[in-house]
Amino acid sequence: MTASNNSKLKFCSLLIMLLFFVSNSIAQPSSINRKKNPYSWMFGVGLNFVDDDGQAFSNLFDVKGSWNYLPYPTRISIDKYIKKGWSLEGMVAYNRYSTSKLINDTTGLSGIFVSGDFHVKYSFYRFFSPTKWFDPYISMGLGVTYRSIMSSPMTPTCNIALGANFWFSKSWGLQVQTMGKLGLVSDIYTSKTDYLQHTVGIVYRKQPKIKHRRNNKKQHKWIHDNAKYKKRNS
Repeated sequence: MTASNNSKLKFCSLLIMLLFFVSNSIAQPSSINRKKNPYSWMFGVGLNFVDDDGQAFSNLFDVKGSWNYLPYPTRISIDKYIKKGWSLEGMVAYNRYSTSKLINDTTGLSGIFVSGDFHVKYSFYRFFSPTKWFDPYISMGLGVTYRSIMSSPMTPTCNIALGANFWFSKSWGLQVQTMGKLGLVSDIYTSKTDYLQHTVGIVYRKQPKIKHRRNNKKQHKWIHDNAKYKKRNS
């Protein structure tokens, strides 16, 4: 692994450690801690938009000229809630590059795009109580991207994402997210393997099972009365 790869891995590790530190620091007040988990599993499906024009900090919203997308669902995700806002998330996306889009400062290219990612995710949902419809979050992790237009199609990536869920019912919501992906192959800022991926879609969260405690009050009362009856007749 090259020195530039090591620098990116260190950068990703630092970001994840920073996320843990910040979230644990601001989560100290007991008034914001909820005993009930908001969900056990979350599933999502939607569209993904790949901005791979090679211009890292310009033309960020050039949908017509730079965003590659398909007119049907191209991304699925699954999220397992752990505790206190933390969860683990995995996602897979498919896309196609269009000849009319700018790709690494070039037009006329076409090909297949596939990505798979695994993230640690932290939700700020608990901090917006009693508001229940707004659920912003941040996630970080690693992934791998296949792009047929590249000389080396397979690229490992370090990812950081910002997003929000907008809940319109107890179980269903709209998810919007923007993710920056840094290719672990060359310079962290100017590599042609770096790109942005935006997603929008529907999410469903499965409510956690509520464990009901058995009420043994009547049983204990019967045992107590039975003991008194035996004592009285002995």
